[in-house]
Amino acid sequence: MKTATVRELRNEFGKLSKWLDRGETVQIFKSGRPFARVVPEPKNPRTFLGACPSPDPLPPDIDDPVAVDWEAAQ
Repeated sequence: MKTATVRELRNEFGKLSKWLDRGETVQIFKSGRPFARVVPEPKNPRTFLGACPSPDPLPPDIDDPVAVDWEAAQ
């Protein structure tokens, strides 16, 4: 865990934000005492549509051809 003072947080935020980008937690000190902790947001992998499991499983014959006589096919 990295540490910084309130003054460093105010004056050198660029340096602290780089620590956060790397996944570091930064503990902030005020008057020599722990004051706060800055924790980076967890990095979620990008998801795409359909990546989540379905609450209703698909039937096993989902890929089988359908035996229907379509008007448009004639």
